[in-house]
Amino acid sequence: MLEFLQKAAFEYFLKWTNPDNGLVSDRALEGSPSSIAAVGLALSSYLVGIERGWISRDEAILCTLRTLRFFWHSDQTGGQRQPGFMVFTSTSST
Repeated sequence: MLEFLQKAAFEYFLKWTNPDNGLVSDRALEGSPSSIAAVGLALSSYLVGIERGWISRDEAILCTLRTLRFFWHSDQTGGQRQPGFMVFTSTSST
């Protein structure tokens, strides 16, 4: 049962990763945004996938390079439509 759940979680990253840029959807819904958290989990999951035989080393390398190249070549100036944009919200009512 645990093996089944682990593999299903790993397969999420394969299914919901954009094949052009390596960004990972935060939710399993078309059009959902991506976050650095989801991308980071995907990158670390590739190592587990290699060890478990769920993905080849070469496939994992290609997935990782695709993602890292996207960030390397992306505009990180913080514009609203750029990968480096963050929204800070306050939960306190003042």
